Amino acid sequence: MVPHAAYHNSQQALRMNGVFVKLAPEDFQNLLNRNEGLAVVTTSTHFFGTTFTYVTSYKGLIFYCKTKSQLSVSSKHELILAQSVALPQT
Repeated sequence: MVPHAAYHNSQQALRMNGVFVKLAPEDFQNLLNRNEGLAVVTTSTHFFGTTFTYVTSYKGLIFYCKTKSQLSVSSKHELILAQSVALPQT
């Protein structure tokens, strides 16, 4: 398979794996505060400053946010530090 085709196929698979809901950091924090036992995946990128990305699944939907400051993730959640996170391009 040519690299471009492989990339396209991976993007198609990503789009088909669920609904991605982008939230403001405050709304993402509220989602975490209202629930417990969520798996929260986080990563940071360092391109023109640090950007933190947070992702969690709730009731079959995938919620995410990007922020310049770290969010407070309670110990009532499982925090997973990832090297990178692939999200759909909007």
